[in-house]
Amino acid sequence: MSGIPIDKGSRRDSPVDHSQYDPRQDPFADPLDETHPPALPLDAHKQALVDRIGMLIGDIGNITFIVPDESGYFSIEDDLVKQVRDLLERTLELMCDLTDHYDHELPEPEMLADIGTAGAEDEVLKEIGAAISSELASQELANMAFIARTQLRENHEALVSAMDSGFIWVVASNADTGLRRAGKALLTLETAVREYEDLPPRERRWNDLGDSLEIRRVYGQFRRWVLRGDPEPKGEDLHKRLQSAAHRIAILRDLKIYPFLRIYDRVPIRKLQKRILRWLDEDSGRDGADGSHEEVGRRLWSDLVSFAELLAQINHREELREHDRRTIKRVHRLLFDAKRRPDTILPAHLQDLETLIGRDDELDRIILDPRSHAVTDLQEPLRRILEELDQPFSPRHDALDGFQIAEQKPTDD
Repeated sequence: MSGIPIDKGSRRDSPVDHSQYDPRQDPFADPLDETHPPALPLDAHKQALVDRIGMLIGDIGNITFIVPDESGYFSIEDDLVKQVRDLLERTLELMCDLTDHYDHELPEPEMLADIGTAGAEDEVLKEIGAAISSELASQELANMAFIARTQLRENHEALVSAMDSGFIWVVASNADTGLRRAGKALLTLETAVREYEDLPPRERRWNDLGDSLEIRRVYGQFRRWVLRGDPEPKGEDLHKRLQSAAHRIAILRDLKIYPFLRIYDRVPIRKLQKRILRWLDEDSGRDGADGSHEEVGRRLWSDLVSFAELLAQINHREELREHDRRTIKRVHRLLFDAKRRPDTILPAHLQDLETLIGRDDELDRIILDPRSHAVTDLQEPLRRILEELDQPFSPRHDALDGFQIAEQKPTDD
């Protein structure tokens, strides 16, 4: 059965022995906080929930789901795909159990009765507040688990549907997206549960940020090139621009970061490259009077421009939004809130600013040519981007929302 390429790699060689689970060996884990006071023992059911969260985070962290374009193949029957599906099902089951448990976790009646016997009014208010706070915190945990389960269930259902239908690229995309979503949700829930149960915190983060920053930088370079010059090239200029575009896409696909691009991003890149190469091959044997062929080329260039503009949607990724907000606030404080404002953009400022390349075209121009700009030139784009980041956003797709993956069964092209 033909399929699409994949790195066959689970990073572990054998199944995890959950009975020997050690959070200190978790691939996402930072050292435990040894200064946290010893927590009271949890009852068996709560402890089982906490342990299951840790086990699933460890299992997801041990899965590598990278799909190179040209080497190694997998089919829908591949064990790794089934392993991802099983992990999503285990995560959904855990989230259901968390919802049920904390949705019913209300203050004990004895605790509420004891509040009325307190000796002083301020103590009564404190104890009432603690009881209400506990109830609200428990319900908030249940709500978090319910929302996470609802979002993840969409990925699981799409994955199962694609597996049943034989849509290889859609299988790979939903497996990849499902793993990311499950891992991030579990890390958030683990933090909330451990805080609620007064357990030592586990400072762990999903490790997408470095890749996302590099991918955004690459996307920004490609977008700036496409949008430079005549937006509607014709004749010989159209041929040269499409020829250069094919070359740049080939360079993009050869980068080390390319296998880490989201699959919903990579499929349109691959399809556009094939369309451009096909047009260039047909163009080489035609004379310049063939208006219909040039019209196809102009539509192709228009699609390439739309594609390049959509690349900016990578900025909606949660980890980039959080990074950009922190970075811009820090840079703004250094440049505009200090008693003595610097007159020029210094290397120390650029170290932070360069991580924002690809975020905004105006800001990119200043960062890439700092000697031609004053510090004050940064104020307006930084303010505008902060306003954008303060607006609520709930992404439902990856960067290329307008270039959905065609639901095709396996082919050899």
